[in-house]
Amino acid sequence: MSLKLSRKKIALLTVIIAASLIISISGAYALNELSSPADDEPISDLKRKVVAEEVTITSIDNSTVTILRESGEQMNLSAKGRWVVISDETRVLPWTEAKDYVKEGTAQAIILAGNLENETEGMLLGLKQGEVTIFRPMLAKACARKHKHTSIYLSFRGEVEKIGENYMILRRGDQKILASTRGSWIKAGGGEVEWKDVSSEFNQGDQVRLFYHNLVIMNNFFAENLGIRGFIWGYSGAIIDLTSGTTLSRK
Repeated sequence: MSLKLSRKKIALLTVIIAASLIISISGAYALNELSSPADDEPISDLKRKVVAEEVTITSIDNSTVTILRESGEQMNLSAKGRWVVISDETRVLPWTEAKDYVKEGTAQAIILAGNLENETEGMLLGLKQGEVTIFRPMLAKACARKHKHTSIYLSFRGEVEKIGENYMILRRGDQKILASTRGSWIKAGGGEVEWKDVSSEFNQGDQVRLFYHNLVIMNNFFAENLGIRGFIWGYSGAIIDLTSGTTLSRK
């Protein structure tokens, strides 16, 4: 029992150290620099380290994901805890529910792994599999490079990549931003609506401009492995589809 407790403490401490390292090596980004990020340095000198690679998921249960790594090594990854799940909608779920979105097969995984001989245990931090992306909140916090906030508003224009039940993904160049759309809205010429009532009016390829309060820009490590460069939320201005003309303002 004491050995297990010690290893847990070591793993937790390593997460904190690795998270700090990720932040420290990240390049700086401004919103208008999203299309030309600099390369992050690899995390290679920790005895236990955060790595990202394509893996094969061989089994999933209420606490663990078993994977086969590129090296042929099998690892049991702890998955207990809270997860941000991005599928048809975004939500925060315990692993016992989040696991239902993960399937056996190939996936891009971010793991806290060891490079000791015969090391077969680690921790799952993030996963991208098809249209599903999941990650631990602590990973997002570690990889957040910059938070922009204003009491007036910021503006962003991009092309619709995907429409979800409570979000949209906009593309600018080769970078993707996830914008929250949850809540009630006032549609110009249509009165009060919920996002589900008007989401069909926003189509893939449309040009959309957002006026919002908050933007978090993620570092290269997060963007390259999970496919999202930033998150937008908090509106006092509007969401304007420049292609269809649909305009929403926050209720």
